[in-house]
Amino acid sequence: MKSNGGVAMIVRCIDNLFQTDVLVEGREYEVRAERDDCYILSGFDKGLSKTRLEIVRACRSPWRGDDTGGHCQR
Repeated sequence: MKSNGGVAMIVRCIDNLFQTDVLVEGREYEVRAERDDCYILSGFDKGLSKTRLEIVRACRSPWRGDDTGGHCQR
């Protein structure tokens, strides 16, 4: 996800209750966008509750000239 801050996020599924046909517990997913307290994950059309996912890393875009130089923060 590259949003207001140019941050790409990777999240991990920590609870797939009621979503076992969609999410795999422990698997990491890339976030494309956020909307209405949900993450829109790469490869998915609908939003999934943020409570089912935890942020694994957030990476700043290297071309933004920020102080991370494009490195990920855990």
